[in-house]
Amino acid sequence: MSGQTSTVRRWQLGQRLRTLRERAGIEAKAAALEIEVSPATMSKIETGRQLVRPLYVKALTTLYGADSVEQTALAALAVEAGQPEWFASRAKHIPDWFKLYLGYESAADEVRAYSVELVAGLLQTAEYARAIATAGRPESDEDELAAMIGVRLQRQKRLTCVKPLTLQVILNEAVLHRIVGGPEVMRAQLEQLVKLSRLPNVTVRILPFSAGAHPAMASAFSLLRFDACPGMNTAYLENGRGALYLDAAADLARYNWVFDELRGLALGPGKSRALLVRVAGQL
Repeated sequence: MSGQTSTVRRWQLGQRLRTLRERAGIEAKAAALEIEVSPATMSKIETGRQLVRPLYVKALTTLYGADSVEQTALAALAVEAGQPEWFASRAKHIPDWFKLYLGYESAADEVRAYSVELVAGLLQTAEYARAIATAGRPESDEDELAAMIGVRLQRQKRLTCVKPLTLQVILNEAVLHRIVGGPEVMRAQLEQLVKLSRLPNVTVRILPFSAGAHPAMASAFSLLRFDACPGMNTAYLENGRGALYLDAAADLARYNWVFDELRGLALGPGKSRALLVRVAGQL
């Protein structure tokens, strides 16, 4: 799933369109008027968060005075950006605000995440994921649950693929003691954490209660890094009903600092693994 996904292509297209517009000295409002969309939609197009049809790309590149070679290249890029992502078959069961995250995660080189209440999705067992999904959406039928769990398990293939995702996760100690799905499910989940933490590209740290106050007490967050497209680097905050995607330099600097602070307060990988084994043995 990693590499030049549709999400990356969409971002590249948006960046190129914005560069051409600015070079031509055309305001975003005028560009939006040209293709009959709102300025807000134009902003999403230029930041790669909304697909733009090849016909609109042609209209915009003509407005910007791009030559025929550039127009042809960007029209082709628009076609590539419109290809379905790996989760397309389950898209109706995925909130729109989370689809962007899935696209980003699929292409990211590294994810650094702090989790307060639950095991991070990339590390969840199917049974644990089912218990979380059922608690959050008790009205879901079996098809919806199967789709949500399937997406979560498919995401985990990035940990063991040819070019694996580098994953650093810090779990609040409370995550270990919240019995999700019953003792057996929770024991299996903790054992899964121990197993995955031994992968060379995965690091799991536990932030112990003894750490006291820390700079991430307000919320969980994830940081996504893209080596080939650093402009895509994003801090992601989710509240269950929506999400924030923060890519401003100040926001990225702040959340990277917070993660580094948490890492300093957390137990090392070895001690974290020992704690996971001990808690699992008590269930």
